[in-house]
Amino acid sequence: MTSHPRTEEPQDTTLILVRHGETVWNRDKRWQGQTNSPLTDLGREQGARVAKRLSSLQVSAIYSSDLGRARETADLIAAPHGLPVVPREDLRERAYGLLEGKTDDEAARLGPFWLLAFQADRIRSTPPGGEIHAELCERVVEALSEIADAHPGQTVVVATHGGPIKCALYHILSIPLSLWRLTWIANGSITIFRGTRDVLRVACVNDTCHLEAPALAPTEMED
Repeated sequence: MTSHPRTEEPQDTTLILVRHGETVWNRDKRWQGQTNSPLTDLGREQGARVAKRLSSLQVSAIYSSDLGRARETADLIAAPHGLPVVPREDLRERAYGLLEGKTDDEAARLGPFWLLAFQADRIRSTPPGGEIHAELCERVVEALSEIADAHPGQTVVVATHGGPIKCALYHILSIPLSLWRLTWIANGSITIFRGTRDVLRVACVNDTCHLEAPALAPTEMED
């Protein structure tokens, strides 16, 4: 009888995705995209509470969008583990081009022709210098797949933005991007995926129990 070597099943990776803490532009309801805006005191407190919640886990690596608000949040999370933060440009928020730094009212006063198209279809249209949702989702899903592939059987933290987290969620659950505005990812929230490069599963979404205290009040600007 000929014996055949056993093929080992790939080990599940646990990806803990954290949306950065509140920023000045979140608070002021300005479009951020890929322009940096510093964390507020509330945003730093949110990051510290995430760090405390995750401090007892055996974390093998910490990745972050290379934008300042995500990196600052990642640094807070990394400190208890003594791990370096690995920045990745492909974990950035969607680029909003000329809209970045503006409130909706400020953009409307400019009256650019592209704003009407963007307001009519935020999925397939974009301000000049921005990117469409499909481009965002393609780079984010590939980035998370690479991270899962590099850390089989390990727990990894990824500090990023609302848009990338929702892209991964919609991809895994095969939710049409047309339903984008029906879900919410809060500042300082935790979303967990488990699996391999080929098959990721959703374990929890937008967990904010570590933030639930009278001193913490979420903002409503997602980007």
